[in-house]
Amino acid sequence: MLNILICDDDNYTVRVLEKVIEETEGVKEIFLASNGEEAVEIVKNNDIDIAFMDIDMPIMDGLEAAKVMVSIEEDLKIVFITAYRDYACDSYEVKALDYILKPIDFSRVKKNIERIMKEASASRQEKTLIPNNLLIIKEKQDYHMINMPEINYIEKEHNLLVINTIDKKYYTNLTLSEIEKKLTSNFLRTHKSYIVNLKNIQRIEPYGDSSFIIYFKNTDELSNALITKEKMKLLQL
Repeated sequence: MLNILICDDDNYTVRVLEKVIEETEGVKEIFLASNGEEAVEIVKNNDIDIAFMDIDMPIMDGLEAAKVMVSIEEDLKIVFITAYRDYACDSYEVKALDYILKPIDFSRVKKNIERIMKEASASRQEKTLIPNNLLIIKEKQDYHMINMPEINYIEKEHNLLVINTIDKKYYTNLTLSEIEKKLTSNFLRTHKSYIVNLKNIQRIEPYGDSSFIIYFKNTDELSNALITKEKMKLLQL
């Protein structure tokens, strides 16, 4: 199931796109934004799979917003929907999935969603070939078999991911979204830079105005992760 963002300053376009996407199989939740700044905030606080973006918008245009959004979420798919052909070349900077001119060809909107659904399905099938609770990652030329219960948290560090287990660290070129698909339901994306093993949490304390700090069992106090206020609410239900 996919989370989809629609960003356009034209209310009519937003309403029509929302209706078309609602009728497309595989959609979990639809988020709406009227400018680039709103879109960036939504991506910061939610796991978005596809963003349908207008380009010519007030406050922050779609191209600028898309660059920020893919820096936050590497696997986010961008589809530009615009009345202008002139931006097509610029869209390649964010590796846009598609570039649709207005008036909108809604069949292309649906095809883009179906394409991402098929890719997600293929990833799930690949995952079933690997034994439960075992994560296989490549580090340089070596492959490591990691028992998931031993993982405390996974963090984004520059262009690499660091997998922090009870007694060791592993490094991989995978993105957070890619590795998240390989993990069991015990893991939660708590922050744009962290995935946490909920079963290994010892305690959680306030950290600033917008987040909390997570400490883990069987490890030192310096080995910790962050969780946003929004994700903290999920744990308090």
